[in-house]
Amino acid sequence: MILQIETKRVPPDGAIVQFGGKITLGRESQRIEQVVDELLKEGVRKFIFDIAGVTYIDSSGLGMITLCSGKVVAAGGVLRVAAATGLAAKLFKMTRIDTVIPFFDTVEAAGAGFMPAAG
Repeated sequence: MILQIETKRVPPDGAIVQFGGKITLGRESQRIEQVVDELLKEGVRKFIFDIAGVTYIDSSGLGMITLCSGKVVAAGGVLRVAAATGLAAKLFKMTRIDTVIPFFDTVEAAGAGFMPAAG
Protein backbone atom coordinates (compact mmCIF):
# COMPACT_ATOMS: atom_id res chain seq x y z
CA MET A 1 0.00 0.00 0.00
CA ILE A 2 1.43 3.34 -1.01
CA LEU A 3 1.68 6.16 1.48
CA GLN A 4 -1.49 8.17 1.94
CA ILE A 5 -1.33 11.60 3.52
CA GLU A 6 -4.35 13.64 4.59
CA THR A 7 -4.14 17.02 6.24
CA LYS A 8 -6.75 18.61 8.48
CA ARG A 9 -6.18 22.24 9.46
CA VAL A 10 -7.00 23.21 13.03
CA PRO A 11 -7.22 27.02 13.27
CA PRO A 12 -5.49 29.19 14.10
CA ASP A 13 -2.08 27.54 13.63
CA GLY A 14 -2.48 23.78 13.85
CA ALA A 15 -2.69 20.78 11.56
CA ILE A 16 -3.31 17.07 11.98
CA VAL A 17 -1.48 15.08 9.34
CA GLN A 18 -2.83 11.54 8.98
CA PHE A 19 -0.74 8.82 7.42
CA GLY A 20 -1.79 5.48 5.99
CA GLY A 21 0.27 2.71 4.41
CA LYS A 22 4.04 2.47 4.42
CA ILE A 23 6.60 5.13 5.31
CA THR A 24 9.75 3.87 3.61
CA LEU A 25 12.69 5.01 1.54
CA GLY A 26 11.57 6.64 -1.70
CA ARG A 27 9.59 9.39 -3.32
CA GLU A 28 6.45 8.67 -1.35
CA SER A 29 8.07 9.51 1.98
CA GLN A 30 9.55 12.71 0.55
CA ARG A 31 5.97 13.93 0.23
CA ILE A 32 5.89 14.15 4.04
CA GLU A 33 8.59 16.82 4.01
CA GLN A 34 6.81 18.67 1.19
CA VAL A 35 3.54 18.70 3.15
CA VAL A 36 5.30 20.01 6.27
CA ASP A 37 7.13 22.71 4.26
CA GLU A 38 3.84 23.88 2.70
CA LEU A 39 2.07 23.99 6.06
CA LEU A 40 4.94 25.92 7.63
CA LYS A 41 4.68 28.48 4.80
CA GLU A 42 0.96 28.78 5.59
CA GLY A 43 1.73 29.61 9.24
CA VAL A 44 1.09 26.23 10.84
CA ARG A 45 3.23 25.80 13.96
CA LYS A 46 1.44 22.99 15.82
CA PHE A 47 1.57 19.60 14.15
CA ILE A 48 0.13 16.25 15.13
CA PHE A 49 1.28 13.30 13.01
CA ASP A 50 -1.45 10.66 13.29
CA ILE A 51 0.27 7.42 12.33
CA ALA A 52 -2.50 5.01 13.35
CA GLY A 53 -2.88 3.92 9.71
CA VAL A 54 0.82 3.20 9.15
CA THR A 55 1.28 -0.49 8.36
CA TYR A 56 5.07 -0.41 8.01
CA ILE A 57 7.89 2.03 8.67
CA ASP A 58 11.62 1.65 8.03
CA SER A 59 14.66 3.64 9.14
CA SER A 60 14.14 6.15 6.32
CA GLY A 61 10.60 6.74 7.55
CA LEU A 62 11.86 7.30 11.09
CA GLY A 63 14.44 9.69 9.70
CA MET A 64 11.81 11.62 7.74
CA ILE A 65 9.64 12.11 10.82
CA THR A 66 12.69 13.23 12.80
CA LEU A 67 13.73 15.62 10.00
CA CYS A 68 10.24 17.13 9.90
CA SER A 69 10.22 17.56 13.67
CA GLY A 70 13.52 19.44 13.41
CA LYS A 71 12.12 21.73 10.69
CA VAL A 72 9.02 22.47 12.75
CA VAL A 73 11.07 23.22 15.89
CA ALA A 74 13.44 25.46 13.87
CA ALA A 75 10.39 27.42 12.70
CA GLY A 76 9.27 27.92 16.31
CA GLY A 77 6.71 25.13 16.34
CA VAL A 78 6.03 21.74 17.92
CA LEU A 79 5.42 18.35 16.35
CA ARG A 80 3.72 15.52 18.24
CA VAL A 81 3.19 11.95 17.09
CA ALA A 82 -0.03 10.12 17.90
CA ALA A 83 -1.29 6.54 17.73
CA ALA A 84 1.94 4.66 17.04
CA THR A 85 1.25 0.93 17.24
CA GLY A 86 2.94 -2.34 16.39
CA LEU A 87 6.23 -2.11 14.53
CA ALA A 88 6.18 1.69 14.43
CA ALA A 89 5.84 1.96 18.21
CA LYS A 90 8.62 -0.61 18.73
CA LEU A 91 11.00 1.19 16.36
CA PHE A 92 10.38 4.59 17.94
CA LYS A 93 11.17 3.11 21.37
CA MET A 94 14.20 1.07 20.19
CA THR A 95 15.75 4.10 18.48
CA ARG A 96 14.75 6.33 21.42
CA ILE A 97 13.14 8.83 19.05
CA ASP A 98 10.23 8.79 21.51
CA THR A 99 12.51 10.65 23.95
CA VAL A 100 13.07 13.48 21.45
CA ILE A 101 9.62 13.81 19.85
CA PRO A 102 6.54 13.80 22.09
CA PHE A 103 4.42 10.65 21.57
CA PHE A 104 0.79 10.14 22.58
CA ASP A 105 -1.57 7.15 22.49
CA THR A 106 -4.31 9.06 20.65
CA VAL A 107 -4.79 12.19 18.56
CA GLU A 108 -7.09 13.50 21.29
CA ALA A 109 -4.35 13.09 23.92
CA ALA A 110 -1.82 14.76 21.63
CA GLY A 111 -4.14 17.71 21.10
CA ALA A 112 -5.16 18.17 24.75
CA GLY A 113 -4.09 21.64 25.84
CA PHE A 114 -2.25 21.99 22.54
CA MET A 115 -4.85 22.37 19.83
CA PRO A 116 -8.53 23.28 20.07
CA ALA A 117 -10.79 20.34 19.15
CA ALA A 118 -7.90 18.22 17.80
CA GLY A 119 -9.16 14.94 16.50
